[in-house]
Amino acid sequence: MAHNLEIIDGKASFASNKSAWHGLGTIVENAMTAEEAIKLANLDYQVALEPATFCIGKNQSIVIPNKFATYRTDSNMPLGVVGSKYSLVQNREAFGFFDSIVGGDSAMYETVGVLGIGQRIFVSAKMPDVIRINGTDDISEVFVLLTSSHDGSGSIVAAVTPQRVYCENSLNIALKNTISKVAIRHTTSASKKLEDAHKLLGISHKYITEVNEMFNFLAKKSITDSQVKQLVSELYKSEKEDSTRINNIREAVIVAYFTGAGQSEIVGTAWGAYNAITFHQNHIQKYKSADVKFDSIMDGASFKIQNEAFHKLMAL
Repeated sequence: MAHNLEIIDGKASFASNKSAWHGLGTIVENAMTAEEAIKLANLDYQVALEPATFCIGKNQSIVIPNKFATYRTDSNMPLGVVGSKYSLVQNREAFGFFDSIVGGDSAMYETVGVLGIGQRIFVSAKMPDVIRINGTDDISEVFVLLTSSHDGSGSIVAAVTPQRVYCENSLNIALKNTISKVAIRHTTSASKKLEDAHKLLGISHKYITEVNEMFNFLAKKSITDSQVKQLVSELYKSEKEDSTRINNIREAVIVAYFTGAGQSEIVGTAWGAYNAITFHQNHIQKYKSADVKFDSIMDGASFKIQNEAFHKLMAL
């Protein structure tokens, strides 16, 4: 079950205004309001905390210090184990935050769903603007994505992405291909940070306009083959310059630059170089596991490489 959507009485906790590949959940004809989305996708459940314990024998129960179990109050199903600083953010609270980001009527709720048995939720909305690279067929619709977890596995993340989300796999892909994002940890300050996050994320017509301008600036900026190779050498470093692994990575990025998907129109531009680097990090680079890949692209080494590449290319 690759989609990993929650199934209740044979029906997926998922709603969309378009049919997804898995054909599950509820399909609506028009844009959903937040309240409709919550009810249609079964997100109207509460999460609570209880001290985590373990049993010795049949009668002795021992509390684990500074550890708490999260669980659904409607089914008493355990969701995860968290630390003492963990702060709950209920689904409705997260949706309130999402409403403040998408700006009411300026966006359209596209998809909403519950993963697993409620450990994770997601919602996406399509913005009215698109990202268009002039002189090419490169046009991307823009979606705003929110995902939150209740099992201690990750932060609340709001992001701008060109990917529509309809299952766990597409959620992971969307999070790998963010244009901008804000991650908020589940701490006592989470609620206050939720109130301010839309300001930090800057999701608005003005923001999309600025992204268009930056990407088109890169598309118009010429870059030589030697500059691309120099950039790749600076981004992928090793204590040993003759490291076989690093040399293989550099070579793979250069190959992606010249022959990758959609590169034929943009080779020789800073935009082409940026696309090659992000394509390599998101689709070619080997990671120890899916979780390691997710963390690296979201906030780790891969994110830093892509961010550094963008700023170096903008400054050429």
